[in-house]
Amino acid sequence: MYSRFKPCGRTQDASNPYCISATGSTFGAVLDMVTDRCSTAGLLVVLSHLYPQYMLVFMYLLILDFSSHWYHMYSSRGHHKVVAAERNFLLRFYYGCYPFFGFCCVGTELFYILLYVLHFDPTLLIPFINVPVMQLCYYVCLPACVCKNITNVAQLCSAAYSVAAEDVALANKAK
Repeated sequence: MYSRFKPCGRTQDASNPYCISATGSTFGAVLDMVTDRCSTAGLLVVLSHLYPQYMLVFMYLLILDFSSHWYHMYSSRGHHKVVAAERNFLLRFYYGCYPFFGFCCVGTELFYILLYVLHFDPTLLIPFINVPVMQLCYYVCLPACVCKNITNVAQLCSAAYSVAAEDVALANKAK
């Protein structure tokens, strides 16, 4: 059942940047962040139980997702999808090139959803074209997931550096 509702949430998520930027709503930005983080965390926890041999990987991905987005949102003082011009090139490309951003986000979530579905039926075929779902999962969605998590590492490093630089500037100003 979860696999039927999760894509609906992610499809709706594609319109979030437009809706939130149109309203300028802090509430909307926080709601977007919390919804994204919680839904991904829930799915990763379920996957860690379905694939116990990869539990540490799923826990690492959950921690990376939370920490990188939290640091980034705090350092940008606003929406987590906003990146300052002086930030890491990869982040500016990721958030600035919406097709790449969409590929990474949708591909990552679809990867997690397909892992869930494949746990129950590893021989499942894509209707009408009879291609194994496993091929879509590993050849299309896994690369998206890898790209997104490389970006999450860059996001965490960039945001942590920004927060530390701000602390140093405040300490120097207080002297």
